[in-house]
Amino acid sequence: MVDTEAIPRVGWYDKIQGEVYSLLESPAGTSKVRKAIIFFIAALILINIFVIIFETENSIYLEYYTFFHLFDLFTVIVFTTEYVLRVWCCVKNPEYSDPVRGRIRYALSPYALVDLIALTPFYLPLIVPIEFRMLRLLRLLRLFRVLRLGKYSNAFETFVDVLKSKKEEIVITIVMAIIVLILASSAMYTVERDVQPEEFGSIPDSMWWAVMTLATVGYGDAVPITPVGKFLAAIVAISSIGLFALPAGILASGFAESLRGKRESNETDKILACPQCGAEIDLQTGRVREKPGDTNTVPLDDGEILEELLR
Repeated sequence: MVDTEAIPRVGWYDKIQGEVYSLLESPAGTSKVRKAIIFFIAALILINIFVIIFETENSIYLEYYTFFHLFDLFTVIVFTTEYVLRVWCCVKNPEYSDPVRGRIRYALSPYALVDLIALTPFYLPLIVPIEFRMLRLLRLLRLFRVLRLGKYSNAFETFVDVLKSKKEEIVITIVMAIIVLILASSAMYTVERDVQPEEFGSIPDSMWWAVMTLATVGYGDAVPITPVGKFLAAIVAISSIGLFALPAGILASGFAESLRGKRESNETDKILACPQCGAEIDLQTGRVREKPGDTNTVPLDDGEILEELLR
């Protein structure tokens, strides 16, 4: 007989906690309810961003003050409830399994901090008195909610993975840009300081021109007028094209490698090889895939391959 006392029983508390964790943290394709929750949260974040933008227009804000206030209250209730539930059920994740330290670690994770910062403008004035001007600035912190959209986007996750894989190359290009910026501003300061002391009177003043030139913006508020200065400006402008093309090329190659890796991973997940004859089995159809040009080995039949795989 089976000892039923040795089998751990899942109580209603753990069951509810697991279901809540599945609804809030599982992949989008898990269930229709999970898809609906993701759609609702993402749509609410987008609407919230547009509301914050329109709030900065005083005429619109004063005319629809009641709507803005009620909508802000509604979103705070929704996001507060979601934040509390995420902290409560995060222990179902093995990474945050400890009831106390696990929840603290989760609260300090990037997405949890974004949630907390976005909720600060509502709760902080209830604790500490804040003047109206500072409160208006503080309310802009709600824009941090837009960062949460990355949690529901595979493309955003791919972008983050590319940045992590290419971080060394990106850092090198940033260092190169800083070096070119310093050299260009120093050279222009040396050439133009006597002719235009207002625009190039110091290296920091010359850096404004260098930034505008390297970024290919060229506002035109500071331009060299000496022949040597114009020649130097032409060199800097031409070099800036290649300088800004480097990060684009690095990110493009990173995206190509990431997509290639995902495609190969998906293909290998669909194939299983027999350990004895090496025959490839398609997991979707269950049939043996024939290798073109392979006539030296005779693959086993389906029953023999299944026996080998089950050993």
